[in-house]
Amino acid sequence: MSRSRANTIEVNTPIPMMMTVDDENEIYNNDNDSNDIIIIEKPKSLIKNLYIHYPNLNIIIISIILWYILSMTISVYNRWMFSTEKLNFKYPIIITSFHQLLLTFLSIISLIIFPKFKLNTNTNNNSTGEKLNYIIPLKEYISKILPCSIASAGDIGLGNTSFRFITLSLYTMVKTSSLIFVLLWGVFFKLEKLTFKIFLIVIVMIGGVSMMIYGQNDNHSEIIKSTNFVFIGILLVLISSCMSGLRWALTQIMLKRNKHTKNPILTMLYVSPGMFIFLLIVGIIVEGFKNFLNADIWLNKGTLITIILIIIPGFLAFLMTIAEYTLLQNASLLTLSIAGIFKELLTIFVSWVIFDDKLSLLNIIGLIITFSDIICYNIYRYNENDNLMKNNQLDKVDNEFVDIEMDNVVYNK
Repeated sequence: MSRSRANTIEVNTPIPMMMTVDDENEIYNNDNDSNDIIIIEKPKSLIKNLYIHYPNLNIIIISIILWYILSMTISVYNRWMFSTEKLNFKYPIIITSFHQLLLTFLSIISLIIFPKFKLNTNTNNNSTGEKLNYIIPLKEYISKILPCSIASAGDIGLGNTSFRFITLSLYTMVKTSSLIFVLLWGVFFKLEKLTFKIFLIVIVMIGGVSMMIYGQNDNHSEIIKSTNFVFIGILLVLISSCMSGLRWALTQIMLKRNKHTKNPILTMLYVSPGMFIFLLIVGIIVEGFKNFLNADIWLNKGTLITIILIIIPGFLAFLMTIAEYTLLQNASLLTLSIAGIFKELLTIFVSWVIFDDKLSLLNIIGLIITFSDIICYNIYRYNENDNLMKNNQLDKVDNEFVDIEMDNVVYNK
């Protein structure tokens, strides 16, 4: 029980030996001849302390739960839809393009229903009060928005295609290599300063990811039959991770300070159309639109059911975007990152339960090393940002924007 001395209070009536101030504190008269008062604070419960430090704890918990459920549902659904051993709908690029078209329409509807997300609301106006036009000049779109769309399309398109070759657990493990490419692209674009700690983090992560990939040779799952198929799948995920790192860098350079992309709804509005067009063109070339229209599923499931199966992930991705945005509004990026690690672990567990994916001992060791390295990186980044704030070196303009990566715009898990 802690004691703290209050200031001397002049009173005209005697103070009783003890009087209750509130439910948590009690007030004592230390001496009948003195007006000095000692307030004795009752120890607060763990839950009350949590609510003191995190006043929006309920919102944070609900957002994390929804984020987990939606993200894992998308991962499991895509694995089921594109896997050769499940639904075997073998047109992931074309299907993913329609997801982006749906996100475009949903963002427009959201702007109509929720005015606070509109471009010229009080929350989205720039400091000069300038009224912005929804139509972005072509030069600005090509130089700032389109590169992000292409990088994001490569990330999600290749990631979904990899489900035809590898398990969900292997995909999740290899996808953790995104941090390597985030740091490498960050150094390339001079967003990240190359230090010995950064170098060490990258080396350790390369080792961890390599162990997870190599450990798959000891995996005896039914799906792991062709080494060539596994190699193709891993290569697709690695390229997807590389595009994810590029997407992050372009987001920091081009979108973070863009007046038109200050919330995830507006970002979807501008990024998703470019993704749709790019993915559709690539899908037509690689998969063939005629083949897509003549797929057996249209006859087996019926046109309506097939369309519903195609658009479900788009709705889930949109809802996940809102959940993640809400979480970022009420919690720190460090909290989001740590929660993300547990999400990946849960995804691997779910893939084991649903698809009977198996992990070798080397897989598990590599997984532990990789996630430990991610935690170390986040601690390092947290300390770096804390030091910058103490030295008043943070760019004030950067603080006006919520640092939301493109995971809020397109799903890749």
